[in-house]
Amino acid sequence: MEEEIDLREYILVLLKHWKWIAGVTLVAAVVALVVSFLLPPTYEATALLAVTRPRYVMQFDPRIAPVESVSSAVIQPPYKAYPELASSDEVLQELLAQLNPRLEKVETVEDLRELIKAKSGTDQSLVILTVRWKDPEEAAEVANLWAEILVRRANEIYGSAGESQFQFYQQQLQRAEEELRTAEEALVAFQARNQESILEHQLGSRRQMHADYLAAQREIAYIIQDIRGLREQLSRQPADQSVGLSDQLTVLFLEIKAFNAHASAPIQLQVDSAATLSDKSLAEQIAFLDELVRVLEEKSAEIEGQISALEPEILALQQQLQEVYTENDRLTRARDVARETYITLARKVEEQRIAAEDNTGDVRIASRAAAPEEPASPRKLLNTAVAGVLGLMLSVFGVFMAEWWRAGVESASAVGASARATAGRPEEMDEPPRG
Repeated sequence: MEEEIDLREYILVLLKHWKWIAGVTLVAAVVALVVSFLLPPTYEATALLAVTRPRYVMQFDPRIAPVESVSSAVIQPPYKAYPELASSDEVLQELLAQLNPRLEKVETVEDLRELIKAKSGTDQSLVILTVRWKDPEEAAEVANLWAEILVRRANEIYGSAGESQFQFYQQQLQRAEEELRTAEEALVAFQARNQESILEHQLGSRRQMHADYLAAQREIAYIIQDIRGLREQLSRQPADQSVGLSDQLTVLFLEIKAFNAHASAPIQLQVDSAATLSDKSLAEQIAFLDELVRVLEEKSAEIEGQISALEPEILALQQQLQEVYTENDRLTRARDVARETYITLARKVEEQRIAAEDNTGDVRIASRAAAPEEPASPRKLLNTAVAGVLGLMLSVFGVFMAEWWRAGVESASAVGASARATAGRPEEMDEPPRG
């Protein structure tokens, strides 16, 4: 069976030593109260910063857009970064440089870090800056100065109107202006030696000549074909038969067409049906047609030579003209790119200039710290109560330990006495009986 715990024994122990318990508790509370009165007071000043979302996004040119606006329609401020930024070495070094030598015994960033605390509020858009110092006025001054430095630094890093960004875009604008001026000068210099129109006219003339030669050669081929057809027709006639008027007219027309293929007006002949145009015999007419074919073939060969000589000129002119086109296109494209870059950067610089005039920023001081009237520490009543509770607990623990020790000692003494008594009885039993 389990042994039951009797609470009456513990209560009796407490009642037996209540004076000691009350005395230790009272002494601990009094000591804590005296020490609290002796400690120098520490005041706590608090400043609040508000992190707001941008009310508008100024963007004169959509080709230069922040990453946030591209990835998300709503810009989410980095709330968690601001408390860490507030405790960064750079911010604290700037704060320390402005405070020295007004704060005594604060010489390093680590010394300053022990006096301050930055955290996010219940709403993450609020940043709480707390400064603990022995002087209330100085505590409020440090908190406000810290808030001002943090606001400026946070807007430079996370804002879009930082001085560094404005200088960057201004430098890029100057560079773009120089590149635009260089591109325009190069294009002007090219136009001074641009032979595009001359080459186009020369090439057009050569192409027209080439087309005319081909047309003439094709027409000669048709005439030769007609002549050979007529010769074939004449060769079928009897040798002693005279050439008819119609055949004579056909020969005449072919001759005229061969030597005047581009006549502007057709020739009209009025002849009597009994008249003759030539007294040539049939053989002479066939020989004439053969000679006419030979002449036309020589002319076609001559035209072929002129075409062959003209083709390299056309190809060379095409090459020169294409080189001119390519250079003109390259210089024009470089000028257009430089102009677009300059216009875009000019708009961005103007955007940054206007945005820089907005001094509100995304991070602002929501509430400045006022000089506290009551010290934050030491808290006399709290310290006294805590010391009293600790004294009570220690005294109770000490009383129980003393009782446990006393009970152990008494138990050991009783065991020793019993052992001695037991050891003495056998000697009496060994004595001889009397009587």
